[in-house]
Amino acid sequence: MFSSYFVNMDSIDKFLELLDLKTEIDVFCSFRSPYLMQAPQAEKGKACFHLLLSGHCQMRSDKSVHRLQAGDFCLWTQGSMHQIGDAEEYSSVQVEQQNGILYRHNCQQDPSLQMICGHYRAGNQAAAGLLSLLPEPLIVSLKQIPQLNALSSLIYQEALARHLGSATVIKSMCEILLLFALRHLSSLSEQQSLIRLFSDPALSKAITPIFHNLADNYTIEQLAQKAYMSRATFARRFQQLSGMGVQAFVRLLRMSMAAKLLRQTNLSSSQIMAQIGYQSEAAFFDAFKAQFGTTPARYRKNLLTNG
Repeated sequence: MFSSYFVNMDSIDKFLELLDLKTEIDVFCSFRSPYLMQAPQAEKGKACFHLLLSGHCQMRSDKSVHRLQAGDFCLWTQGSMHQIGDAEEYSSVQVEQQNGILYRHNCQQDPSLQMICGHYRAGNQAAAGLLSLLPEPLIVSLKQIPQLNALSSLIYQEALARHLGSATVIKSMCEILLLFALRHLSSLSEQQSLIRLFSDPALSKAITPIFHNLADNYTIEQLAQKAYMSRATFARRFQQLSGMGVQAFVRLLRMSMAAKLLRQTNLSSSQIMAQIGYQSEAAFFDAFKAQFGTTPARYRKNLLTNG
Protein backbone atom coordinates (compact mmCIF):
# COMPACT_ATOMS: atom_id res chain seq x y z
CA MET A 1 0.00 0.00 0.00
CA PHE A 2 1.03 3.62 -0.37
CA SER A 3 2.90 5.03 2.60
CA SER A 4 0.91 7.13 5.02
CA TYR A 5 3.67 9.72 4.79
CA PHE A 6 2.27 13.07 3.67
CA VAL A 7 2.17 13.47 -0.10
CA ASN A 8 0.96 16.63 -1.80
CA MET A 9 -0.76 15.18 -4.85
CA ASP A 10 -2.05 18.59 -5.92
CA SER A 11 1.53 19.79 -6.38
CA ILE A 12 2.51 16.63 -8.25
CA ASP A 13 -0.48 17.10 -10.55
CA LYS A 14 0.50 20.71 -11.19
CA PHE A 15 4.12 19.75 -11.80
CA LEU A 16 3.14 17.16 -14.41
CA GLU A 17 0.75 19.66 -15.96
CA LEU A 18 3.61 22.13 -16.36
CA LEU A 19 5.81 19.45 -17.90
CA ASP A 20 3.13 19.29 -20.61
CA LEU A 21 4.20 15.76 -21.52
CA LYS A 22 3.35 13.85 -24.65
CA THR A 23 3.47 10.08 -24.24
CA GLU A 24 4.53 7.69 -27.00
CA ILE A 25 4.85 3.90 -27.01
CA ASP A 26 7.94 2.87 -28.97
CA VAL A 27 8.10 -0.92 -28.86
CA PHE A 28 6.96 -4.10 -27.10
CA CYS A 29 9.98 -6.36 -26.60
CA SER A 30 9.94 -10.11 -26.10
CA PHE A 31 13.44 -11.61 -25.70
CA ARG A 32 15.01 -14.86 -24.64
CA SER A 33 18.54 -14.82 -23.23
CA PRO A 34 21.10 -14.06 -24.49
CA TYR A 35 20.12 -10.70 -25.93
CA LEU A 36 21.35 -7.11 -25.96
CA MET A 37 19.66 -3.90 -27.04
CA GLN A 38 20.72 -0.28 -26.76
CA ALA A 39 18.71 2.87 -26.18
CA PRO A 40 20.67 5.76 -27.72
CA GLN A 41 21.12 9.14 -26.09
CA ALA A 42 17.84 11.02 -26.47
CA GLU A 43 17.49 14.71 -27.17
CA LYS A 44 16.82 17.05 -24.26
CA GLY A 45 13.26 16.87 -23.04
CA LYS A 46 12.74 13.23 -24.04
CA ALA A 47 12.62 10.77 -21.15
CA CYS A 48 12.70 7.10 -22.13
CA PHE A 49 10.87 4.57 -19.98
CA HIS A 50 10.74 0.79 -19.69
CA LEU A 51 8.03 -1.21 -17.95
CA LEU A 52 9.03 -4.82 -17.30
CA LEU A 53 5.97 -7.01 -17.75
CA SER A 54 7.56 -10.42 -17.21
CA GLY A 55 11.00 -11.83 -16.50
CA HIS A 56 14.04 -9.82 -15.53
CA CYS A 57 16.95 -7.96 -17.11
CA GLN A 58 20.10 -6.00 -16.48
CA MET A 59 20.05 -2.33 -17.42
CA ARG A 60 23.27 -0.36 -17.45
CA SER A 61 24.63 3.03 -18.39
CA ASP A 62 28.07 4.59 -18.10
CA LYS A 63 27.26 5.52 -14.50
CA SER A 64 25.27 2.63 -13.06
CA VAL A 65 24.04 -0.95 -13.37
CA HIS A 66 20.56 -2.03 -12.30
CA ARG A 67 18.97 -5.45 -12.00
CA LEU A 68 15.27 -5.15 -12.82
CA GLN A 69 12.42 -7.64 -12.61
CA ALA A 70 8.78 -7.93 -13.61
CA GLY A 71 6.78 -5.00 -12.28
CA ASP A 72 9.68 -2.53 -12.33
CA PHE A 73 9.22 0.84 -14.03
CA CYS A 74 12.42 2.62 -15.08
CA LEU A 75 12.49 6.20 -16.37
CA TRP A 76 15.59 7.82 -17.85
CA THR A 77 14.67 11.43 -17.17
CA GLN A 78 17.66 12.86 -19.00
CA GLY A 79 17.50 10.40 -21.87
CA SER A 80 20.94 8.93 -21.17
CA MET A 81 22.19 6.14 -23.40
CA HIS A 82 21.79 2.71 -21.79
CA GLN A 83 21.93 -0.97 -22.63
CA ILE A 84 19.52 -3.75 -21.74
CA GLY A 85 20.45 -7.42 -21.73
CA ASP A 86 23.01 -10.03 -20.80
CA ALA A 87 24.82 -10.69 -24.09
CA GLU A 88 28.15 -9.29 -25.21
CA GLU A 89 26.98 -8.56 -28.73
CA TYR A 90 23.77 -7.28 -30.27
CA SER A 91 21.53 -10.10 -31.38
CA SER A 92 19.30 -10.22 -34.44
CA VAL A 93 15.61 -9.67 -33.80
CA GLN A 94 12.40 -9.83 -35.76
CA VAL A 95 10.25 -6.73 -35.99
CA GLU A 96 6.56 -6.45 -36.85
CA GLN A 97 3.89 -3.82 -36.41
CA GLN A 98 0.27 -4.42 -35.51
CA ASN A 99 -2.48 -1.97 -34.56
CA GLY A 100 -0.06 0.86 -33.93
CA ILE A 101 2.42 -1.06 -31.78
CA LEU A 102 5.90 -2.14 -32.88
CA TYR A 103 6.77 -5.65 -31.68
CA ARG A 104 10.41 -6.76 -31.43
CA HIS A 105 11.34 -10.34 -30.50
CA ASN A 106 14.05 -12.98 -30.87
CA CYS A 107 11.91 -15.99 -29.93
CA GLN A 108 8.42 -17.38 -30.49
CA GLN A 109 7.86 -18.72 -26.98
CA ASP A 110 9.27 -18.85 -23.44
CA PRO A 111 10.79 -15.34 -23.38
CA SER A 112 12.98 -14.41 -20.42
CA LEU A 113 11.93 -10.77 -20.74
CA GLN A 114 8.85 -8.92 -21.95
CA MET A 115 8.61 -5.16 -21.63
CA ILE A 116 7.01 -2.03 -22.99
CA CYS A 117 9.38 0.77 -24.03
CA GLY A 118 8.28 4.33 -24.68
CA HIS A 119 9.03 7.93 -23.89
CA TYR A 120 7.59 11.09 -22.43
CA ARG A 121 8.42 14.28 -24.31
CA ALA A 122 8.35 17.63 -22.53
CA GLY A 123 6.17 20.25 -24.22
CA ASN A 124 8.78 23.00 -24.36
CA GLN A 125 12.36 23.89 -23.41
CA ALA A 126 11.45 25.12 -19.94
CA ALA A 127 9.48 21.94 -19.28
CA ALA A 128 12.51 19.96 -20.47
CA GLY A 129 14.58 21.76 -17.85
CA LEU A 130 12.08 20.78 -15.16
CA LEU A 131 12.01 17.16 -16.35
CA SER A 132 15.80 16.93 -16.11
CA LEU A 133 15.62 17.78 -12.39
CA LEU A 134 14.09 14.39 -11.61
CA PRO A 135 16.57 11.67 -10.58
CA GLU A 136 17.99 9.37 -13.28
CA PRO A 137 17.27 6.58 -13.55
CA LEU A 138 14.01 6.81 -11.68
CA ILE A 139 13.02 3.26 -10.70
CA VAL A 140 9.80 2.15 -9.03
CA SER A 141 8.89 -1.43 -8.13
CA LEU A 142 5.20 -1.69 -8.94
CA LYS A 143 4.74 -5.14 -7.42
CA GLN A 144 4.90 -3.63 -3.95
CA ILE A 145 1.92 -1.40 -4.70
CA PRO A 146 -1.40 -3.14 -5.50
CA GLN A 147 -2.78 -0.25 -7.55
CA LEU A 148 0.31 -0.01 -9.76
CA ASN A 149 0.68 -3.76 -10.05
CA ALA A 150 -2.90 -3.93 -11.34
CA LEU A 151 -2.18 -1.17 -13.85
CA SER A 152 0.94 -2.98 -15.04
CA SER A 153 -1.10 -6.16 -15.53
CA LEU A 154 -3.65 -4.29 -17.63
CA ILE A 155 -0.87 -2.89 -19.83
CA TYR A 156 0.58 -6.40 -20.23
CA GLN A 157 -2.77 -7.88 -21.22
CA GLU A 158 -3.44 -5.10 -23.71
CA ALA A 159 0.00 -5.50 -25.32
CA LEU A 160 -0.46 -9.26 -25.73
CA ALA A 161 -4.01 -8.94 -27.05
CA ARG A 162 -2.98 -6.71 -29.97
CA HIS A 163 -6.48 -5.28 -30.29
CA LEU A 164 -7.44 -2.31 -32.41
CA GLY A 165 -6.71 0.76 -30.34
CA SER A 166 -4.28 -1.05 -28.03
CA ALA A 167 -1.60 1.57 -28.64
CA THR A 168 -3.94 4.35 -27.48
CA VAL A 169 -5.03 2.39 -24.42
CA ILE A 170 -1.45 1.59 -23.40
CA LYS A 171 -0.37 5.18 -23.97
CA SER A 172 -3.12 6.46 -21.68
CA MET A 173 -2.28 3.94 -18.97
CA CYS A 174 1.42 4.86 -19.12
CA GLU A 175 0.48 8.49 -18.51
CA ILE A 176 -1.38 7.43 -15.37
CA LEU A 177 1.52 5.17 -14.43
CA LEU A 178 3.93 8.11 -14.27
CA LEU A 179 1.66 10.03 -11.92
CA PHE A 180 1.33 7.07 -9.55
CA ALA A 181 5.05 6.33 -9.73
CA LEU A 182 5.92 9.88 -8.69
CA ARG A 183 3.32 9.71 -5.93
CA HIS A 184 4.92 6.56 -4.56
CA LEU A 185 8.47 7.88 -4.81
CA SER A 186 7.58 11.13 -3.09
CA SER A 187 6.10 9.14 -0.19
CA LEU A 188 9.48 7.58 0.58
CA SER A 189 11.12 9.55 3.37
CA GLU A 190 14.60 8.47 2.22
CA GLN A 191 14.07 9.97 -1.24
CA GLN A 192 16.41 12.95 -1.63
CA SER A 193 15.54 14.63 -4.90
CA LEU A 194 13.14 17.12 -6.43
CA ILE A 195 10.13 14.88 -5.80
CA ARG A 196 10.90 14.99 -2.07
CA LEU A 197 9.61 18.57 -2.21
CA PHE A 198 6.12 17.19 -2.67
CA SER A 199 6.14 15.14 0.54
CA ASP A 200 8.39 17.03 2.93
CA PRO A 201 5.91 18.42 5.51
CA ALA A 202 7.73 21.74 5.76
CA LEU A 203 8.85 22.35 2.17
CA SER A 204 5.54 21.26 0.67
CA LYS A 205 3.83 24.10 2.54
CA ALA A 206 6.10 26.51 0.70
CA ILE A 207 5.84 25.08 -2.81
CA THR A 208 2.08 24.42 -2.79
CA PRO A 209 1.19 28.15 -3.11
CA ILE A 210 3.66 28.48 -6.00
CA PHE A 211 2.07 25.66 -8.00
CA HIS A 212 -1.42 26.80 -7.07
CA ASN A 213 -0.97 30.33 -8.40
CA LEU A 214 2.08 31.34 -10.44
CA ALA A 215 0.80 34.92 -10.48
CA ASP A 216 1.67 35.40 -6.81
CA ASN A 217 5.09 36.91 -6.22
CA TYR A 218 6.38 35.33 -3.05
CA THR A 219 9.76 36.34 -1.71
CA ILE A 220 12.15 33.67 -0.45
CA GLU A 221 11.57 35.05 3.04
CA GLN A 222 7.81 34.54 2.74
CA LEU A 223 8.23 30.99 1.45
CA ALA A 224 10.70 30.22 4.23
CA GLN A 225 8.15 31.42 6.77
CA LYS A 226 5.55 29.03 5.34
CA ALA A 227 8.07 26.21 5.80
CA TYR A 228 8.91 27.41 9.34
CA MET A 229 12.55 27.76 8.37
CA SER A 230 15.08 30.53 8.26
CA ARG A 231 15.70 32.04 4.85
CA ALA A 232 19.17 30.48 4.62
CA THR A 233 18.01 27.01 5.72
CA PHE A 234 15.07 27.04 3.32
CA ALA A 235 17.18 28.18 0.36
CA ARG A 236 19.87 25.59 1.11
CA ARG A 237 17.39 22.73 1.54
CA PHE A 238 15.52 23.69 -1.64
CA GLN A 239 18.79 23.79 -3.60
CA GLN A 240 19.82 20.38 -2.26
CA LEU A 241 16.59 18.72 -3.38
CA SER A 242 15.77 20.51 -6.62
CA GLY A 243 19.28 21.14 -7.92
CA MET A 244 18.61 24.84 -8.43
CA GLY A 245 17.67 27.97 -6.53
CA VAL A 246 14.11 28.91 -5.67
CA GLN A 247 13.92 31.83 -8.10
CA ALA A 248 15.37 29.81 -10.99
CA PHE A 249 12.88 27.02 -10.30
CA VAL A 250 9.91 29.40 -10.24
CA ARG A 251 11.14 31.00 -13.46
CA LEU A 252 11.15 27.60 -15.20
CA LEU A 253 7.61 26.94 -13.98
CA ARG A 254 6.44 30.31 -15.28
CA MET A 255 8.15 29.98 -18.64
CA SER A 256 6.73 26.50 -19.16
CA MET A 257 3.25 27.78 -18.38
CA ALA A 258 3.75 30.74 -20.72
CA ALA A 259 4.76 28.43 -23.57
CA LYS A 260 1.80 26.18 -22.88
CA LEU A 261 -0.65 29.10 -22.89
CA LEU A 262 0.83 30.45 -26.12
CA ARG A 263 0.23 27.08 -27.74
CA GLN A 264 -3.16 26.21 -26.30
CA THR A 265 -4.93 29.57 -26.01
CA ASN A 266 -5.46 32.85 -27.83
CA LEU A 267 -4.48 34.92 -24.80
CA SER A 268 -2.34 37.96 -25.53
CA SER A 269 1.19 38.29 -24.16
CA SER A 270 -0.01 40.84 -21.60
CA GLN A 271 -2.74 38.46 -20.39
CA ILE A 272 -0.27 35.58 -20.14
CA MET A 273 2.33 37.59 -18.27
CA ALA A 274 -0.32 38.61 -15.73
CA GLN A 275 -1.29 34.97 -15.20
CA ILE A 276 2.27 33.93 -14.41
CA GLY A 277 3.29 36.81 -12.17
CA TYR A 278 5.03 39.41 -14.34
CA GLN A 279 4.07 43.06 -13.84
CA SER A 280 6.48 44.37 -16.46
CA GLU A 281 6.13 43.43 -20.12
CA ALA A 282 9.83 44.10 -20.63
CA ALA A 283 10.76 41.73 -17.79
CA PHE A 284 8.48 39.04 -19.20
CA PHE A 285 9.87 39.41 -22.72
CA ASP A 286 13.46 39.31 -21.43
CA ALA A 287 12.81 36.17 -19.38
CA PHE A 288 10.98 34.49 -22.26
CA LYS A 289 13.68 35.31 -24.79
CA ALA A 290 16.40 34.12 -22.43
CA GLN A 291 14.62 30.76 -22.16
CA PHE A 292 13.37 30.23 -25.71
CA GLY A 293 15.59 32.48 -27.81
CA THR A 294 12.68 34.39 -29.30
CA THR A 295 9.75 36.62 -28.39
CA PRO A 296 6.35 35.25 -27.29
CA ALA A 297 4.75 36.44 -30.54
CA ARG A 298 7.34 34.73 -32.73
CA TYR A 299 7.16 31.61 -30.58
CA ARG A 300 3.41 31.36 -31.17
CA LYS A 301 3.85 32.08 -34.88
CA ASN A 302 6.44 29.30 -35.17
CA LEU A 303 4.05 26.90 -33.46
CA LEU A 304 1.31 27.75 -35.93
CA THR A 305 3.69 27.46 -38.88
CA ASN A 306 5.27 24.18 -37.80
CA GLY A 307 2.11 22.62 -36.43
